[in-house]
Amino acid sequence: MPSKSSKAKKTQIKSSQLEAYIEKLNSFSTDNYWDLGKFLVEKFLPAALKEGIFGEQALKMLASIPGCKFPYSMLKQCQQFYTYYPDVEKRPLPEIFYFDLATRVDDASRRREYEKMAVQYKWTISDLRKKINDDELARRQDEKTKYGFDLKEKNFWSFEAPDPRFGKPGYKGRIPGQIVANILFYYTDSGAYIVDPFAGSGTLGDVCDILPIFQDRKYKMYDINPVDSRISYNNILQTGIPEQTSSVDFVFLDPPSEFFPQVTDSSFSASAAKADTMLKLKGIIRECARVLKSGGRVSIIVEPTIAGLEIIDFPGEIASQFKEYGFKLIGKIYTPKRVDSSKTGKISSEKTLVSDVKEILIFEKS
Repeated sequence: MPSKSSKAKKTQIKSSQLEAYIEKLNSFSTDNYWDLGKFLVEKFLPAALKEGIFGEQALKMLASIPGCKFPYSMLKQCQQFYTYYPDVEKRPLPEIFYFDLATRVDDASRRREYEKMAVQYKWTISDLRKKINDDELARRQDEKTKYGFDLKEKNFWSFEAPDPRFGKPGYKGRIPGQIVANILFYYTDSGAYIVDPFAGSGTLGDVCDILPIFQDRKYKMYDINPVDSRISYNNILQTGIPEQTSSVDFVFLDPPSEFFPQVTDSSFSASAAKADTMLKLKGIIRECARVLKSGGRVSIIVEPTIAGLEIIDFPGEIASQFKEYGFKLIGKIYTPKRVDSSKTGKISSEKTLVSDVKEILIFEKS
């Protein structure tokens, strides 16, 4: 068994090696992408691998060390650049072309095609970038045509306006149908049975009925104020979710704004408001745990409540409650609010912020 002194010595050696790597790293100029990538791929990453530190983890560790002048994103790009183009000096185009290809185009065959066109048509770097951007826009339009809605690929979902096909125009609290479609695309499977306890104007039903990709989903909508024949009356706070135990694949939760504390109330108390709201949410979470099958999922759209310098972190509180009922968080998406944030209440003379972004949390039942 090694002594404490030998362990300390080993740690000290590793630390000195790391300092040497940082010193070497910082000797590269900020535009010397290929040489920096070569150093990472041939020197640093193999050494990190010997210590059991892999790829991205090693680069993140390196970037987090005080004194390192390169952020993780730049280190990652340089690694990709050298990995894809170790022979860049023998290629016909300037280095900057290959840097863009390595960091903006994932598919190897597409990179080769862009290189061929750039040489044939004598493109400038601006020509290459425009072609990549145009092709990306065309690809996204093709996907939209294929699926029938604006499919998002990152976890920030913003839409210029609600799709008029989904939900009833002018309905208070109407959610953009594109949000519902993206949630169903990523988190439900063919044939899934979906329940919406806060159906509002029936947006979820419209998405399932209109878009061919979701027409094999079965759904049931409930609301305290049904606005069409597809929605059944139910008050979830009084009677729970009227579904059989372990019978549902997905629960879609979009509680109305009135469900959460109104900071304009003269008697507003953050602690009391948090306790009251979480009591209601706990009952709903318990019902989700009951009706969902094993492996079933639930999404909830929520935001923090901010009143002056007080904040109620409802996304965090809800995540903790779901965890207590055996769920794990498998997704988090951000989407801007579609209401005037100035209407959320009067702002005190103290410097403060208001919430203008909602979180979409997705949980899976164990």
